[in-house]
Amino acid sequence: MNSGRRTRSSGQAMVEMAIGTGIFLLAVLGAAQLGVSALSQEGIQSAALSGARAASAALLAGDPLQRLQEGQSAALAALATTRLGMDELLSCPGGGASGCGVGVDCVLYLGGRAVAGTQEPCGAANSAVGFGPAPRDLDGSQNPHCGSPGCFGASLSMRPCAQPGPPGRLRVCVAYTSWPPRAVDVWITGTVRTLLPWFSEAGIDLQTVSARLRLQVEGLA
Repeated sequence: MNSGRRTRSSGQAMVEMAIGTGIFLLAVLGAAQLGVSALSQEGIQSAALSGARAASAALLAGDPLQRLQEGQSAALAALATTRLGMDELLSCPGGGASGCGVGVDCVLYLGGRAVAGTQEPCGAANSAVGFGPAPRDLDGSQNPHCGSPGCFGASLSMRPCAQPGPPGRLRVCVAYTSWPPRAVDVWITGTVRTLLPWFSEAGIDLQTVSARLRLQVEGLA
């Protein structure tokens, strides 16, 4: 009789210990996930700032988008040092290929307005003459798709960051808010993988991240 009671008591203790251990492990993993998520967010925000600083440097004569491409490269380089939960960084092959988060077409601006029929590749355009990104690649009121003075993500070059992408990937998009440039927008979006089983709109074991930053361009007249 006593032996049976001891057996039941021992079995109950083992069950309680197993449940307690499971809860403890979940708590530890949850804390670790929160730490990883915080580090990921901090690294992504820092990368956005690095990109914005490079992209907001004073313009150089020549390709009007050179500073934007430098900003995107700076953000990608910063992300590469803090790749927590990331499988891959999506860069722009060929230095600003179409759809990679940096515009490719430029037009001539006179008095803050784009001149029709002057479109040409930005690599062949000259910012010193007055060429700048096409209106559709501006993140401000000169873009016909901008619905408000403070719109963010309205430019065509920002579209890749506004759309779902492959799991575990991050994208970097940059755009001037106007031409001549007064500010630059940097947007880093994508997903990072989680330590714990997780279900979100991004998919299983994925966490959506998004970092936006607007910084004033240097050397304004």
